[in-house]
Amino acid sequence: MADITATVGQSNSTTANIGVNTASGPQTVSVSLPSAQAAQNSSLQLKLLGDVDTTTLNDGAILQFRSSDAKFVTTNEIVTTTGTLTINAGAF
Repeated sequence: MADITATVGQSNSTTANIGVNTASGPQTVSVSLPSAQAAQNSSLQLKLLGDVDTTTLNDGAILQFRSSDAKFVTTNEIVTTTGTLTINAGAF
């Protein structure tokens, strides 16, 4: 079997080195990514992440970042310490 090393970079670029003589022609290289089935796995839960605090999880809650402990918290109220609330959802 060929010696193959693959790397997935931060910019989602994938590189592969094939340690075999390819003089006889091109070789096929495939990289398997996580399947759609893995994304639908019911055991993957947002509340299990280390930087998410869901102790006050209620119906209709949203995630808000709490800088005091660098965690995302669930809340039913939008809280701001500056008195100014700016919601920027991007350009569509």
